[in-house]
Amino acid sequence: MIVADSSSLILMAKAGMLDNVLRSIKVQLVITMGIYKECTLKKDAFDAKIIKARVKEGKIKILGIKDLNLYKKIKDEFSLGMGEAEAIVWCMENKKYLITDDRKAMNACKILDISFTTNLNILATMYRKGKIEESEASIFKENLKKFGRYSDKVIQDFEEDLKNGKNE
Repeated sequence: MIVADSSSLILMAKAGMLDNVLRSIKVQLVITMGIYKECTLKKDAFDAKIIKARVKEGKIKILGIKDLNLYKKIKDEFSLGMGEAEAIVWCMENKKYLITDDRKAMNACKILDISFTTNLNILATMYRKGKIEESEASIFKENLKKFGRYSDKVIQDFEEDLKNGKNE
């Protein structure tokens, strides 16, 4: 299992790559109820509808966290949103890793020794493993760039990574 925080799941859906990710990963994608609520707050938004549908289909599973005190502590100490804090606590409780594109969540993961990846890393891996074509990777990259909060350096590093080719 792997957990995605709110911002990353919304970004995957907005970029149009959520279904590709769900087909490509070999583990169950999990979210908490707090993440689900954050992701579906805007009921008429396309990304909210996609996420709701994938949960209903069982492609994304909702699981809870156990330690609400730890949640509050993590949320407050790292100034995280509800979804990011719940995702980190879930990872701590289940010894799993996180998909996050949130800088504060990444910093918390580094301090708490939680493995994480980003949407750009997932995209590069899908391309390298032949799960998507170069044209799809390019479209997803442009969408991530459009909807995400990536620095020019991060996008530049990603593009360099893609140039290194498939099946490394």
